[in-house]
Amino acid sequence: MRSRSMRVLVILMAVLATATTSLWADEDGLIAIDVLIQPDQKMMREAAKWNALMREQTPEGFELDEAHAPHITLIQRFIAKTDLPNVLIAVNAVKAEFNLASLEMTATGLYHIPSGEIGLAGLVVDPTPPLHALQQAIIGAVDIYAQPGGNQSAFVPDKSGTPFDSLLFEYVETFVPNQTGEKFNPHVTIGVAPLEWLKELETQPFDTFSFGADGLAVYQLGNFGTASRRLDRD
Repeated sequence: MRSRSMRVLVILMAVLATATTSLWADEDGLIAIDVLIQPDQKMMREAAKWNALMREQTPEGFELDEAHAPHITLIQRFIAKTDLPNVLIAVNAVKAEFNLASLEMTATGLYHIPSGEIGLAGLVVDPTPPLHALQQAIIGAVDIYAQPGGNQSAFVPDKSGTPFDSLLFEYVETFVPNQTGEKFNPHVTIGVAPLEWLKELETQPFDTFSFGADGLAVYQLGNFGTASRRLDRD
């Protein structure tokens, strides 16, 4: 009887140790974040218009909404969940240094990133000196928390079940330096559509337009690098 009790105790201790290890592993896990500019209503309307056009071609593509917020990425990184409070403090410090209300931006055309037979489309934004300065400030504040090795578990799950492209993981992990400095490509993602159709669309005339910023925010990324879950107001 005593031997049986000891076996039960050993099993319970093993289960507890496993649960504790899993809990800490979850807390120390990585999340994919996006520190971004929230565009004003002018850009929101234009992005919605272009998104509707994308969805005419690819109805199963994502719609711009709260889980796919239009934005201009300044930095994407994998960070430990436990570092998120420090990242939010660092971003708030940058907010205090910049007058975002005075930031003027211009959309100059279309571009896409290929993913098989479809492309992820966006509105190109002119990379002005103020945008470069803001990005560098965010990099200086956030990049010290960057971690390698993020995968699908770091992202908000895709409700549609669309598989994650491993190129997305590489894109986030190498955002600095591959998408920064002289390689900075500010843009607003507008949806997905057939690749050849997008290539043809980009040859058409584009009416440039100016817009402003409503603020900075920190999101957890979803599939296709969308801004899916806001992290700085929960």
